[in-house]
Amino acid sequence: MSKLVARHGVSEANDINSLAFGQPDAPLLPLGWEQAHDLGQKFEKNHGIIIATARVATSTMLRAEQTAEGAGFIHTTSYKTLDEVEHGLELTELRRCLDEQIVPDAALRQAELILASPPEEEILVTHGLVIIGLCELLGVKGNWQFKPKFCEIRELPI
Repeated sequence: MSKLVARHGVSEANDINSLAFGQPDAPLLPLGWEQAHDLGQKFEKNHGIIIATARVATSTMLRAEQTAEGAGFIHTTSYKTLDEVEHGLELTELRRCLDEQIVPDAALRQAELILASPPEEEILVTHGLVIIGLCELLGVKGNWQFKPKFCEIRELPI
């Protein structure tokens, strides 16, 4: 069985110039809302998802919940296990890991928790490091960059 896993839209937490940079409950930026709307269309067009009836799992963080909302989903459930990874790394160290395609240990631990008890929903809206950890543990290599783009969809065997 597989699930469609999407990264949230761009938010103030991702904007280094924002006072909310790195904050867990930073809202989507206007561009993030546009990305979320486009995400809903991609789910329908490319994956045959019926937005009105699809069941979606999101992280409990505002940007993931808003992404699902902006995509048009109405049947959503939030899960703490899908929240952003608390990696404990300095920004420069995290950037080095991502540049060198090194999966932080915390991302692997978070992915292990998810795989031990995955949400039953067919679609997951979560965070970049969570997706990186899942791909690593599942041994999934696709035709994509290491770190998922905002509102990128990956099909994973979960």
